[in-house]
Amino acid sequence: MKEEVEKAVRFISRLVNRDEKLSKKQLRNFAECLTQVLCERYAEHWYPEKPVKGQAYRCIRINRKHPVDEFLLQACKASNLDYSELSLPREVTIWIDPGEVSCRLGENSHFFRVTEPDCRRGKITPTSDYHSESPSEYSSEDEGSLKRGGTPGPSKGQTGQKSGAKQGAQYFYAPTAPLWVPFPQSVISYIPAYQPVSFFYYDLTAKRQFTKTSRPKPNPNLVKRLTHRASKA
Repeated sequence: MKEEVEKAVRFISRLVNRDEKLSKKQLRNFAECLTQVLCERYAEHWYPEKPVKGQAYRCIRINRKHPVDEFLLQACKASNLDYSELSLPREVTIWIDPGEVSCRLGENSHFFRVTEPDCRRGKITPTSDYHSESPSEYSSEDEGSLKRGGTPGPSKGQTGQKSGAKQGAQYFYAPTAPLWVPFPQSVISYIPAYQPVSFFYYDLTAKRQFTKTSRPKPNPNLVKRLTHRASKA
């Protein structure tokens, strides 16, 4: 447990001092206090045989709804630091599990495992953190169903076990240049719907056309009778 906690504390120390506002002494005191706080809190929630168990409790999470983490706040009080002096990202989630430390910047981005350069073999890497190509199986919607308010960690079947399969490309992440992941925001707008209205109009400029109708021809017998009566009168 101490090895994973120290690895996470070193990563958090680089993360909180991105702006280089803290001195080396302040950063060292903060790291020592944070290591002590995490070891004491994780002592009864550490299960090497089941690394997934207790992830919600061992999760360090900062977002808009929870801008202050309890463990980091205790470390700041013990090291005489103000929480506002920490240069923390707006959204970050760190899982400290047996055998692995992983991080996710942003609520909807992929997680990556936190590793350190292998000094024994003489290998020098640009940074100790890299993005894993395997996506997290848990989304931000699943995180709200946890009882302790934590977040589920990455799938151990994908990241914890080593297999002979070909590994994908690795993307390096430099802690000095923070990665900000845009958080998609849904915009709800009200669009009024109008019923169609029919309009009638008269064309006053149009000329009226009259058709000539033929008059009916008079009855010749009727004409004779009328003429005969008129002559008698």
